[in-house]
Amino acid sequence: MPEFTKDNFLGGGIRIWQPKKGYRAGIDPILLAASVNVSEGQKVLDLGCGVGTASFAIGYRVKNVELYGVEIQKIFVDLGNLNSKENGIEFKIECCNILSLSSNITSKSFDHVIANPPYFDRKSSVEGINLSKEKSFGDTCPISEWLKVAAKRTKPKGFVHFIVRTDRLPEIFRNMPNSLGSLVITPVISRKNENAKLTILHAKKNGRGGFIISPPIILHPLNSEPSKKYNLKVDKVLRNGASLINWI
Repeated sequence: MPEFTKDNFLGGGIRIWQPKKGYRAGIDPILLAASVNVSEGQKVLDLGCGVGTASFAIGYRVKNVELYGVEIQKIFVDLGNLNSKENGIEFKIECCNILSLSSNITSKSFDHVIANPPYFDRKSSVEGINLSKEKSFGDTCPISEWLKVAAKRTKPKGFVHFIVRTDRLPEIFRNMPNSLGSLVITPVISRKNENAKLTILHAKKNGRGGFIISPPIILHPLNSEPSKKYNLKVDKVLRNGASLINWI
């Protein structure tokens, strides 16, 4: 399969087939998965799941979880099915737009809905050349629709988890469905005292708790070379599939 690569995540705990060019999973879906407070026996829906990296990371960390995904690009769906077999983790993935979910999804409610939605709103930014990468980084589907779908598919007292660019938080707060409360944001920063370019957002269906900014996830030691060394806590997440749940 020359147009694809098989890459190790979680220290080889999961192996992910993905396109050699275009959008490729990095640490973002791993950080998102590590922050999800999932328990055995629960159902998880991954919106815009790509090749399933975040879901497989959850399935590696917590056994006996029902994993579902929806993805608009068929090549990613095919690779997601291949990754399910590769890792021995069942993953029910559907090829569809999040706005036209099949009855296999709409007939269920989920304990957790996760998403790593496109980082850029293409109504106010420039479209990329690579179509595969463009669908993953830029989308004309408003973030408000991602939030509505996530809220609708989450069962009462269930959770929604997004990883987003920090500069999109005002837009997200403006469009947060009334049914989602108990908001927690976790900044992701490269080094201490730097600004957060990414943020993980958690919300509870029918939650009534106060708004919380949790301690940031700091990726690198202060004096390390860029992307060469991770802090011990983050290293355990990336190599061993450890949890990052510090917000409940």
